[in-house]
Amino acid sequence: MFCLKKNELRPDGKAPVMGRITFNGTIAQFSCKLNVIPSLWDTKANRASGKSIEAQKINRKLDNIRTQIGKQYQRISDKDNFVSAEKIKNGYLGFGDEYRTLLSIADEFYEQYAKRVGKDRTEGSYEQMLINRKRMELFLGDRYNLSDIPIKK
Repeated sequence: MFCLKKNELRPDGKAPVMGRITFNGTIAQFSCKLNVIPSLWDTKANRASGKSIEAQKINRKLDNIRTQIGKQYQRISDKDNFVSAEKIKNGYLGFGDEYRTLLSIADEFYEQYAKRVGKDRTEGSYEQMLINRKRMELFLGDRYNLSDIPIKK
């Protein structure tokens, strides 16, 4: 299901589109990374109304999201006997069992790097790497409102 978050209107008058996955009594919500003018939104159909280019573009993206979620459901149900809305959402967003994130990979690298400080690496270069890691984390938070990002994305 898709809905508008009307209480968070952007300066351009558009509202973010949220997705909701419901499966066996479990619910998971996520941002679709789409913004729509509230007057274009059809709450009964859960999609943009009209035949404007903007409405068609939004509806194509929503159909794509729905298809991707269906594929994730199928993949999880084929692989695992326990399916939940959260697992489907995480699979769609790229946070699955086999997916790795940028900061987790960076942390592994920094851990290995720290073991070499004093041998063929300097303390100063290690400290600079940790500063850069913090900058990456802040950037992801400020720019994308994420604490980490899957490498797939």
